[in-house]
Amino acid sequence: MNLNPVIIQRKNLHKKLWDDVCPHNANDLEWEIGAYRYDFFEECGFNFPIEVNTAPEFYKLCQSVKEKLNVQEDVWFQIKNRIGIRGDAIVSGNNIYPSIVRLSATAFNQLNEDELSFLIGHELGHVINKDVVVRFYYDLKYGKDGASNKLAHSMKVYTLFSELEADRYGYLACGSMESYISFLYKCRCGCDFSKSGVSFLQFMEGNHNRAQFFIKEGKMGGDTHPYDAIRIEALHIFSTSKDARELSSRMYPILYYLDHNTK
Repeated sequence: MNLNPVIIQRKNLHKKLWDDVCPHNANDLEWEIGAYRYDFFEECGFNFPIEVNTAPEFYKLCQSVKEKLNVQEDVWFQIKNRIGIRGDAIVSGNNIYPSIVRLSATAFNQLNEDELSFLIGHELGHVINKDVVVRFYYDLKYGKDGASNKLAHSMKVYTLFSELEADRYGYLACGSMESYISFLYKCRCGCDFSKSGVSFLQFMEGNHNRAQFFIKEGKMGGDTHPYDAIRIEALHIFSTSKDARELSSRMYPILYYLDHNTK
């Protein structure tokens, strides 16, 4: 299976939103560079850097995932002292400063190598698709309630689609649906999936039923992430589709309902 992880609907929304909210003149671009510069040095000053001389094995893993996903731009990896299994990306909209991928200390301490690979790949997915940059400018331009209902809806759907796409990059990094589910188990409830007594096939059957329930009820997720059952179902479709046509056909109900049931 060698499918393109890009979700076309997200890519189309990206262009639409980018044209609306992102800087189109030198003054705006200069401001953006200054704003990112502040965030960049704040993060570098207080987070633990993942470098060959600070955490050589983890640095090697981060670089391996970066190479596997063919990320060409400069990315720095850091550990932040946060509670919970979390990661995020501070994405540069310019080529002056590198982007930053941050993992929580809890993630570093509790995830195994495959689970870490998924999380690193997921956050690198945000670096690749630049959705964080679009959201930065959207918030800057419109704030919480300044955009039209139509544009606000597009932004929310774009954010949900971006998470599904980032999951695909995480999967390409670790190559295992089981590792993804194990990651979510630890992330959401702190449990070890291997101790649940449930086989992968049993879990996927139950998850499919949960996902179909959410789709039927028109309940798809929060402000930034689809519900976990929807995410797992979507990534399972990606991991088991034989070609782009099958992938598009099987993903259509999820993307349709995300679009039409997001408020």
